[in-house]
Amino acid sequence: MKSKKELEIPDELVENVVAEEEQTTVEQEEQAEEERVLSGLEKLKQLDEEDTRVKVSLRTILGGDILTGSWFRKNFFFILFLVGLTIIYISNRYSYQKEQIEATKLADTLLDKRYKSLTRSSQLLEKTLRSRVEGDLLDSTLHTAIEPSYILKTSDE
Repeated sequence: MKSKKELEIPDELVENVVAEEEQTTVEQEEQAEEERVLSGLEKLKQLDEEDTRVKVSLRTILGGDILTGSWFRKNFFFILFLVGLTIIYISNRYSYQKEQIEATKLADTLLDKRYKSLTRSSQLLEKTLRSRVEGDLLDSTLHTAIEPSYILKTSDE
């Protein structure tokens, strides 16, 4: 082999060739790493696809393993939607019960007021009876007329 001086190859060219070789080896290493990552991802996808049946136990629930399952990840937004509807349903029921309690309270108050009004009107009627008024006015000069009332005839002019 001939040396560098015999071939008279400039240093810049040699450096470019060495840099290209290093770059190709780095690119190959990056591609190999990328292929390993992609193959690992494919293996995870296959494991998720194979494990379509949900294995539910107390340990998986308490440990939080159920949250990483493919079924849970696929249905996360649906579960969130159902939780939202449940909260709305419960709050609607509580507000309805509150309104029912208030309506019952108002109905009871109205009934109580009606009974009080009926009692007051009967007491007033009792106090305004003729015999009761006469009994209250015993020492007064007012009394019930014994003679019938007269019709006075007047002449019209």
